[in-house]
Amino acid sequence: MEIKKVGVMGCGAMGLGVAQVCAQAGIATIAVKATPGSTDKIWSGLEKSLAKMVERGKMTAEHRDSILSLLQLTNNERDVADCDLIIESIIEDLAIKKALFQRLENIVSPQTLLTTNTSTLSVTSLMAVCEQRDRVAGLHFFNPAPVMKLVEIIHAFETADGTISTLSDFCKKIKKDPVIVQDTTGFIVNRLLTPYILSAVRLLEMGTGTIADIDHAMKSGAGHPMGPFELADYIGLDVVEAMTLNIYQDMHQPHVAPPHTLTRLVQLGYLGRKTNKGFYNYSVKPPIQNPQLRHPVA
Repeated sequence: MEIKKVGVMGCGAMGLGVAQVCAQAGIATIAVKATPGSTDKIWSGLEKSLAKMVERGKMTAEHRDSILSLLQLTNNERDVADCDLIIESIIEDLAIKKALFQRLENIVSPQTLLTTNTSTLSVTSLMAVCEQRDRVAGLHFFNPAPVMKLVEIIHAFETADGTISTLSDFCKKIKKDPVIVQDTTGFIVNRLLTPYILSAVRLLEMGTGTIADIDHAMKSGAGHPMGPFELADYIGLDVVEAMTLNIYQDMHQPHVAPPHTLTRLVQLGYLGRKTNKGFYNYSVKPPIQNPQLRHPVA
């Protein structure tokens, strides 16, 4: 089966990024806004983003025009009826995702593949509400989708081998690097990455080092492009906490329980770069360590 048209459910940063990737590869793509309201602001933001890429010489004006001609934004879920592949990228709420998958089965054709971009939720639990379970899988992109090469293809309990093969070919067509993963909470990357971030937070709470020093040590000593606190702020501390809770509910091991400091920052609304404050304060340049976290906080 060849994927000729893609429907992306959700127009947030990830959803729109995935839609852009598909259109960049020459595939007709429809992105459905999951929340009420006009799509005009989203479209304007996309145009500005692509215009900057043209200005910087990273894309030709012709390629930009081609992307915009292949990409459509809509508020109507039924507009994806003739798509060959659906990529769900809405809020990380299992109940809401399940309801969407049930609606989609009544909209798309029996041959359409239904996938989720979830980072930690069980793909099998989404599959369970579907009648045609063999066509359901995970297709986990990484943020920012237009830049990051990896896509984790999640083989859930009843996913057909043919579905996985088609998705692998699709990932290569859109110039991504697919890795096939069994349906384990957190898959590969987040199953390893989340405990790493949590261990850094616990080192901070113990007074082993400051935020800046721990980040510097991992960049200089381990060759990481970002330290664990920089990475957590980039991902979003609310997202990190959600991943932590999902993995903890699966494993029930202390090392994946949410640390006190992470919980408190999320409660205060300090979610990282997107709120200008997390482990670092981004309202100043260059960003400085959050003054409230200079000393052990346990």
